[in-house]
Amino acid sequence: MKSKIFIFTASLLFSGIIITSCKQTTANIDRENDLRFDSITVNERCYLLGDSANPYCTLEARFIYPSQYKDKNMLDKLNRHFINSFFGEDSVSATPQEAMNKYVQKYIADYKELESDFIAETELTGEKPHQESWFAYYEMSSNEILYNKCDLLSYTVSVEYYTGGAHGTQGYNNFVINLKTGNELEEKDIFIENYQDDLSKIIVNAIASNNNVTDPTELEGLGFFNVREIYPNNNFYIDGNGITYTFNKYEIAAYSTGKIDVTLPFDKIRHLMLKNSPVAPLVFTRK
Repeated sequence: MKSKIFIFTASLLFSGIIITSCKQTTANIDRENDLRFDSITVNERCYLLGDSANPYCTLEARFIYPSQYKDKNMLDKLNRHFINSFFGEDSVSATPQEAMNKYVQKYIADYKELESDFIAETELTGEKPHQESWFAYYEMSSNEILYNKCDLLSYTVSVEYYTGGAHGTQGYNNFVINLKTGNELEEKDIFIENYQDDLSKIIVNAIASNNNVTDPTELEGLGFFNVREIYPNNNFYIDGNGITYTFNKYEIAAYSTGKIDVTLPFDKIRHLMLKNSPVAPLVFTRK
């Protein structure tokens, strides 16, 4: 999944400030990393059989990627991560523009495979399916920089698409990169051992508070599944205030509930966090 979309290519630079080693001071924590970004935006439409009276697919995407950093090897590693998270593993050796071109070409080629079904249905019914029929596909994807300070980089990749059926599908994937190593952080890198049960309770209580209920089991009457089965899912991002977990549609609640974001301030989870992790300066400096 993670890909996607304007015939016109835009370039965005996010200015950065030279980073110093992240010492235990608020001033250093608040400094931006010396990392800049560009973007590629695509908007494509393709009609079945090349006829503008027929159903069509729409592909929209905006891909932001690192373009300047003091360490060239690290910049290359970051780019591979961004490309993999957006376009998939098959494109990691490509440049950002090549990866986008390849994605657009594949999406349109896959859509055009519907043409035989479209012809068959037209012959069967004696009329063309209207443009809003299940033949009308779309995909919209983008990524966003959420935090870029203290040798940490948080970003999210989102995609929404429709390929027939009752409704479209959405997905959100968060990533946190340690700029000292270029590696993606996982829960095991920032939490103490056996953190899961305690963190689960904190997450469930936060969801209950966000929904104005005092007893977490009441959430099950609001469209949530078994609250005892809600656990940290490693889909998180970090900023200066805390950790935010994202639960996608159907993951812990009914489709109508939508995406669920749960922000946990550091002061609520500090006792579960490692004191020597890349996140420690954020966690233990501000109390």
